[in-house]
Amino acid sequence: METDLVIRAFIIIKGFIDAKDERGNAIFGTVLSLVSRREMKYLSVMFSHEESIKSISWNELLDLHKEKMGESERDPMMIRHEDELYKFLQSGNTLNNVAKNRNTKQAEQSISRHCLDELKLKTVSFIEYSDAMENDMAVFENELEHPADKSKDETSQQEPQTDSSETDEKKAEKSDEPKAKEDIVIRCEPILAPVGGVPMNELRIGDVVMVQLPEDSVFFKLLSRNIEGFDGVVSAGITGILQNELGTATISLSLAEGVTGVIKLSGKVRIKMMTSPTKEHNKKTGKGIGEIPPNFIFGIAVAVIMIAALAVLYYIFW
Repeated sequence: METDLVIRAFIIIKGFIDAKDERGNAIFGTVLSLVSRREMKYLSVMFSHEESIKSISWNELLDLHKEKMGESERDPMMIRHEDELYKFLQSGNTLNNVAKNRNTKQAEQSISRHCLDELKLKTVSFIEYSDAMENDMAVFENELEHPADKSKDETSQQEPQTDSSETDEKKAEKSDEPKAKEDIVIRCEPILAPVGGVPMNELRIGDVVMVQLPEDSVFFKLLSRNIEGFDGVVSAGITGILQNELGTATISLSLAEGVTGVIKLSGKVRIKMMTSPTKEHNKKTGKGIGEIPPNFIFGIAVAVIMIAALAVLYYIFW
């Protein structure tokens, strides 16, 4: 019950972006969002040539976004930057991880990296968050009913009103997706690599690491029976990092849709990253597991489990 309450807790995120384009011109961005670890209720992104005071309250930042978005003439380049960053934040779990891990560093790095790769902006990002109260939620809900973003208003005028309900349904489905990912959790063992591995403190969300499935897990047994040479070693992308004051990190991994792996690291250990299959590993197994996408092999396992469950139900009730 306590876990459910934590999952549903919403936080208000204020993000500030200090950037320079390829010509050295200063560009400033701000992000305002209302998120929980599994849902995003509100998101607004704004770029400008004018710097915003970082001590500004979220209420004032909301008013500032409404004022700027309502302007009839805006720099097309700023609008393009807003659209790109908005799509990136809305489609990913960058901000949700702040609510989940109560850690802003990963989100700041993710935003800065996206701005550099996609917007060609050298960026330094800052993120602050605070718990959302009931009256705060009401403010955002009212804003959703009367959006100030002109581009969204124009889109809503061009499309039938029924699309808004469809959008709500899609959002609801989207909020349900992470729940499916947490249906099955597997405790895995990291593959350590003292030479050539990446230190624990340098791991980032999105990195792909090598881990060992526990031999007593149903997935290990199914895959070892169906894949010749399978030794339990798989690659998985990092989806969350939570480090305590003692320096121990709990890292969540995406093994497949509906399957999450968890590893724990402590001290100055180095973990093996995903690379092309090494000769040594190929000799050991006869076939490098890196050649097989992790989602594919886990998809096989999930399919086998579902077929077995249906067969049992058929046998009992038919």
